[in-house]
Amino acid sequence: MRRKISATAWLAAMCMVAVSVPASAQQALLDLSTAEQLQAAVQGAGYKAELQKNDDGSFYILSAANGEPFTIDLTDCKALKCNGLSFQTFYKPEPYFNADLANKWNNQKRFLKVSVNEKGEFREWMDVTTFGKLTKENFSDVIDWFVSMDAELSKFVGEARDAAKAKAKK
Repeated sequence: MRRKISATAWLAAMCMVAVSVPASAQQALLDLSTAEQLQAAVQGAGYKAELQKNDDGSFYILSAANGEPFTIDLTDCKALKCNGLSFQTFYKPEPYFNADLANKWNNQKRFLKVSVNEKGEFREWMDVTTFGKLTKENFSDVIDWFVSMDAELSKFVGEARDAAKAKAKK
């Protein structure tokens, strides 16, 4: 009986210690609701971040990785505050870019998706909600994950290009 009380008292003390961790030990949350805040966060994650404007006047971030540019658009915007991001890359049109190729990728991958747009470009995108905010570590991980998946997509597109060339030679 005495051991049970001691174990219970120890567990209660540990719970109180866990609850009383000072707020400064928690990671600060990033506010990514404006283009300027997003730009600073992308730079803080170690990436180039140029603030650019779309034709409609909305802002986006131009960055680069794997030797190629990518953009981050702010999404779900109301009253100059946004609750989402869309990471995007476009490949110039190739004759083998089609729905079958896009479906082959999309059936294997869950979060980073591709499509062929009306211009024949192969479009890669990943949408992320920022509602509730992200920690600096989590945001850096999101960018790093997009960059690593972009490298996988580049390899996938290269293999499709090689297969199309081999088929054309036959």
